[in-house]
Amino acid sequence: MSRVIANYDWDYKKGKKPEDTSKKYWEVDVWIENQRWHKPWNYELEQNLNKDEKKKIKEQAWAEQAHTIAEVGSTYTIQGFDLNYAGVILGKSVKYRNGKIVYDPSETSNGKVTKNRTMEDGTKQNFAKELLKHEIRVLMTRGVNGLYIYACDDQLREALKKAAEQE
Repeated sequence: MSRVIANYDWDYKKGKKPEDTSKKYWEVDVWIENQRWHKPWNYELEQNLNKDEKKKIKEQAWAEQAHTIAEVGSTYTIQGFDLNYAGVILGKSVKYRNGKIVYDPSETSNGKVTKNRTMEDGTKQNFAKELLKHEIRVLMTRGVNGLYIYACDDQLREALKKAAEQE
């Protein structure tokens, strides 16, 4: 069992249509060597299933549903699930600068990550960078037999290529 998964750097609003009316689905959309690659986010293709098909998959996890091979899963659909192979797309919130991986909360679409948390003393704190790091850790540990990575950030992609060459 293998799936493509990504961090939550592309818009998705459950139960709503994309603002761009030319799109049927919320999508993960990247440019790879001047070619557009795009697939629907998790749960988008479920709308194409008939009543019997929906009933059949009701008790299955996202990754166990056959039609999800054509979707991109998120941390929320894949957490706690082991895959044989995982293809991970790292969006723009994960960058490589000055020899280090950095997390940029301004690039994520995950509102649960970026919202401030109220502490016991009533103060507000933001844990976005730590939560983004956790999100990536979840994605990167799903592939039991193998992991394929694509990074949207040019510098991170080059650093990953260089690291793979040294193996």
